[in-house]
Amino acid sequence: MSLEGKTPQDEFGLRDIWEIILGRKWLVIATAAICVGLALAYVTLVTTVYESRAMVQVGKVAGQPLDNALQLSSRLKNHYTPVNTDLAKKQLPKLYAVTPDKNDGIILTLEVRARSPQEAQQYLQGIIQRLLANQQQRYDQLFKARQAQLGQLQAQYEDLRPTLNAKDRISKTPADSASALLLLEQSRRIDTLSGLLVAIANMENELAPVNTMPTVETLSPRYDPNPVAPKRLLILMLALLGGLMLGVFLALVQNGSRRPPDRVSS
Repeated sequence: MSLEGKTPQDEFGLRDIWEIILGRKWLVIATAAICVGLALAYVTLVTTVYESRAMVQVGKVAGQPLDNALQLSSRLKNHYTPVNTDLAKKQLPKLYAVTPDKNDGIILTLEVRARSPQEAQQYLQGIIQRLLANQQQRYDQLFKARQAQLGQLQAQYEDLRPTLNAKDRISKTPADSASALLLLEQSRRIDTLSGLLVAIANMENELAPVNTMPTVETLSPRYDPNPVAPKRLLILMLALLGGLMLGVFLALVQNGSRRPPDRVSS
């Protein structure tokens, strides 16, 4: 058949598609209903999952964090996640995520998922308590070590400070080579004492609360009463949309299979 012989009746437009859909509307409705029914059965049978969240601020000593946030999050995930991948997927309750804050690397957000809001909250509280206990132990060790260093510097300062009293005795003796050496030694001791004072002041500043603090819980575990999975409304809406599209497709296929074949003109 040549293009010149094509008639307007041979054109297939949106109106024809609409008429086909109306003519086979029960097929479209039945297909959509089946898809929605299957989706409804899925969301009814699948385990409902709830989530609880908490936030922890990693402590620091002398301005240095007790732990690297990324390494700490990795250790927590490895500790609370089974080695078996299949078991890890099915595990409930479970530590779902440990996420360092992008703007403040010492802030960690912990997310736990479980079969009920209360279960998720209780499981997360247990994780937080164990984490804080371990972090407190590490904090005490580092803090005591820093305090010991500060005590050593203060002891050195107290040992050297009385030697400055010799200045009065030296000033009353005649100026000779021996007294000059003593003055030089005394000058060195003064420099040493000054350096010790600076080191003591710096370390006291490092141990101040702004630079040294234990790991704390900044947001206690709380849960959302709405489940995070499955997304029932979203699944049902997608099932309805997909069912309608599938129904329209089946209607068009059925209509095309019943159309008589075009005659081939010589």
